[in-house]
Amino acid sequence: MQKFIGRNLLLIIGLGLSLQSAAARNKIYPDVYPYVPMPLQGQDGIYFDMVKVTEDRDFIKNFDEIIDTGLSSGKTKEKPWGASYWPLSKGTIADPFEESKVPYYVDWSWVAWEQNVSEFEKRKKKVLSRVYELDEEELARLAPSEKYDLLLGDLSFDLTHRLWDYMKRWGDKKENGFKISGLVTGENLLDEAKRMVDLGWYRSPEQALEKSWTLNTSLAPKKAIQLMKNGKFKNIEFAWEEAVEFAKKEATNYVEEKKNSLIAGWEGICNGWSTAAGLVPRPRRSVSFKLPNGKNLKFYPADIRGLVSLYYVNSLIQGPVEWKNIAKDGLPKAQGTVSAGLRCNLKRARKDKWGRLYDHKDDPFLGRNTFTGKRESRCAGVHPAKWHMGLVNIIGKQQRSFIVERKVGSAVDNHPMYKYEMKYFNPNTGTFNDNIEANIVRINKHDQFRRFRHKKAKYIVGVETEINYLDYGKPTRKDETSEKDDLDVDKKMIYDLELDANKNIVGGQWRAKYFGAYEHQRIGGQDSPKDYNHNQPDFFWLLTKNYKDAGGFDDVEGLESWKDKSTSPPSSWKKKAIGTPKQGPYVQKGETDGYHGFHFKKTLRLGAPDNCRYANKKTGEFETFLCEYSINMPQPLINIVNTLVERAK
Repeated sequence: MQKFIGRNLLLIIGLGLSLQSAAARNKIYPDVYPYVPMPLQGQDGIYFDMVKVTEDRDFIKNFDEIIDTGLSSGKTKEKPWGASYWPLSKGTIADPFEESKVPYYVDWSWVAWEQNVSEFEKRKKKVLSRVYELDEEELARLAPSEKYDLLLGDLSFDLTHRLWDYMKRWGDKKENGFKISGLVTGENLLDEAKRMVDLGWYRSPEQALEKSWTLNTSLAPKKAIQLMKNGKFKNIEFAWEEAVEFAKKEATNYVEEKKNSLIAGWEGICNGWSTAAGLVPRPRRSVSFKLPNGKNLKFYPADIRGLVSLYYVNSLIQGPVEWKNIAKDGLPKAQGTVSAGLRCNLKRARKDKWGRLYDHKDDPFLGRNTFTGKRESRCAGVHPAKWHMGLVNIIGKQQRSFIVERKVGSAVDNHPMYKYEMKYFNPNTGTFNDNIEANIVRINKHDQFRRFRHKKAKYIVGVETEINYLDYGKPTRKDETSEKDDLDVDKKMIYDLELDANKNIVGGQWRAKYFGAYEHQRIGGQDSPKDYNHNQPDFFWLLTKNYKDAGGFDDVEGLESWKDKSTSPPSSWKKKAIGTPKQGPYVQKGETDGYHGFHFKKTLRLGAPDNCRYANKKTGEFETFLCEYSINMPQPLINIVNTLVERAK
């Protein structure tokens, strides 16, 4: 009887396991990586992104070649320098950092920005109004932007005021404070569609209005296309008049999305610092200048790094290389930023049964990919094959730094990468073997992700990668700094790589655990979320190799000669820096032809509008429409920045 019960119990258990296994096989997963292999070629392809970020059609993609050339570890030629991300809530580099009454890096700084503005107003009266009366110690405690203004002989402190004004407007109204006009109706977009046809981008105005992301979000184009699809009109010109009338009436139902008046603690100019840190020589020592009143004005290395970071964050080179300037294989044909991976905007991305993050729904702001119409992989982290080959080719082979957004999530904190080391393990067992070949296994039933592998994949190999990057450091008034003052961070991450028959990397999967599900169950392991490794980065990016060819980083020619660089520059430089007010219908308040008055415009006229979110007052739902805006992005005069860097080396 016992034997009978035992056999039946085993049969029932076996049937249950069989049903579970069938259910697992039949489970429907989202149509997005990590459940769908990424293609190798095309605009969303792995190799396309590799050509783009490495600017090398012959980038290394063969696993054996990586091993043979010793590129399982690598570091940059020069180590990037550490600095602050200069929090926006403190006015970035307009903050006299050690004078701040608010702890420098605190999560609640986002509620204190108004207090910081108030403190600046007091400083204007008590300090800046009598700046020539200050002694040298007091001068040394000024904010980096205040020292810059004073060196120029600008007692109006134009750059400093612009930084505080930017912060205040951002805190008051977020991006709505910089808007030129909304294009919700889109009544002027038919001419733009015709222009796109003339440029050869689309076959017809109808196709442009339907396919172009700069046109298809507004009301008139949507309505015109709908009228034509319904058969009411055969010509877009005939449909347009009715579509515009509809759009004008419908637009009254929409209001711009309200933004809160807080400034996030992570907002700042980290992208300026992280970019410059790997490209600009390290400022190591203080630099002093004799002012007209005979007193010395000292710039600490932290001050200089702040000014460099501000210049880089507000330079146009921070913009991505446009699609029209990227070859079919991914090679950039212009200068700017290139990247791999996408920002995750989901607040609470779900985890799959293996403990990995994934995109369980479309991006809340951008929806689906404009070109493919598919959900984009944003929250699974940058694809591990792109990450692995990016490290090997950029940091290892080219010895260049790149910037990593170190964790998946909507908050962005950029850090310059400079070093990595890879170790390899058997992805089915989680065991490390000194013989690397022993860690490469043929894809079989023990591979938990076998149904998600690239069709060319024959083998998989587990990878443990330790990366080294620089963390933010509080700015200090030290006369000399070196690499030992940097705040280094190391993180380990685990993933596997898919290899084809020739050992070329064709895919991969992020892993929350070293060992596979099969081995884990066999040894009776129990999953615990606290043991999961979620160190995969959101995305990484860098400037193109010849970014200076775009201009703007060399000294401005034609200025009066600065003969004695231990004293203030010629007084004529102040006019070049501040500039004179611009005139014209698209000119914004405060816009000048000088460095301080530079305005960045996202406009249809310049071919670079943006999308903004609007709320429907009737339904309460949000929609995205074309919009335009202009932002004052004040820059310090590059001649002064370059002089500071040269003297501080």
